[in-house]
Amino acid sequence: MAHHTPMPDAYIAEFLDLARSANVSFDITNDRLHMRMVNPDWTLWSPIRHLLDEIGQEQIEAFLRRETAAQDLVARSAQASAERLHLAVEVMRTPT
Repeated sequence: MAHHTPMPDAYIAEFLDLARSANVSFDITNDRLHMRMVNPDWTLWSPIRHLLDEIGQEQIEAFLRRETAAQDLVARSAQASAERLHLAVEVMRTPT
């Protein structure tokens, strides 16, 4: 596998947005990076393929893993906040 110069996350996010706009998506399934194309915009395939080669699969995979971990953290935090709010509402409803 070729070694690619590390790219800022913002560049990788822009690449993923470009790919999404062409109906090409990347995700991690069964611990592997997968690219899915559903009715792709073939006029954008050449620049997407070029950027994919330039960025490299390893960096895209690492970015998606970091993003997923961050989203999971936010979701767990939101769930904990909702549970605390629910408990507070129950305490306020309880007659003293």
